[in-house]
Amino acid sequence: MDRAPALIFPRARALYFNKYPLDGPDAAGSLRLFIRQEDADEQIEHRIIEGVPRRMAVVKVRARSMAVVHWQQSAAADPEELAAYLTTWGLQEQTLTAQAEPWFRDGGHQQWLLAPDGLLWHREALMPERPDETS
Repeated sequence: MDRAPALIFPRARALYFNKYPLDGPDAAGSLRLFIRQEDADEQIEHRIIEGVPRRMAVVKVRARSMAVVHWQQSAAADPEELAAYLTTWGLQEQTLTAQAEPWFRDGGHQQWLLAPDGLLWHREALMPERPDETS
């Protein structure tokens, strides 16, 4: 998620999620986990930093749904292999829904699942001072 394009570029971000699994670029094995949908919240918060009022950009991104893809295979993965893979991600209790269409650009058989509630990325960055705020 840290490498995904910024929220201001939704099409580029969606393409990134379609192409790059959470497993990372060097993923091994026949299964991959992708983010399908996300909710994002961006805010500017006023903070006191070292006694000086400043603005902090706060971004919270929560995955809503995910896809498990049997990489480059048109058939579903073996149930035991799939169960072991989901366990490595702590997703063994999630209900899967098989899809008729393959993943992005014939990436393989896909099954959708809801993302766990705690899957949240939180980033904060200090905003630059405006010239009119320094006087």
